Amino acid sequence: MTDDLAFLVCLGQLPDDSSRGFSLALHDRSLEGFLVKKDAEVFAYINRCPHTGAPLDWTPHQFLDSEATYIQCAMHGALFQIETGRCVAGPCIDQYLEPLPLVIRDGKVFLRRRG
Repeated sequence: MTDDLAFLVCLGQLPDDSSRGFSLALHDRSLEGFLVKKDAEVFAYINRCPHTGAPLDWTPHQFLDSEATYIQCAMHGALFQIETGRCVAGPCIDQYLEPLPLVIRDGKVFLRRRG
């Protein structure tokens, strides 16, 4: 592992159709983010709704709707595509969640730190 990667979770600890929040200290700030695993792919976003800037979850690690089809904002019910982060329903239509760069290596999920 290199210094530009931050370990998040072992891939086997993230079941399909699930989500998991994380918090990392990066440089002089804290990064609040979350992972979603869908169809064996893992996606990561900053935990901030584009509508109000509020965190998407009220319950830890709960970022998906009841069918695990969309990322859902707990505050206003906005729905976001898992693969793109685009809002498809709610008060922020066509706005996007901010994606985070991931690296999957040797069964582990890492966040690529930004400069």
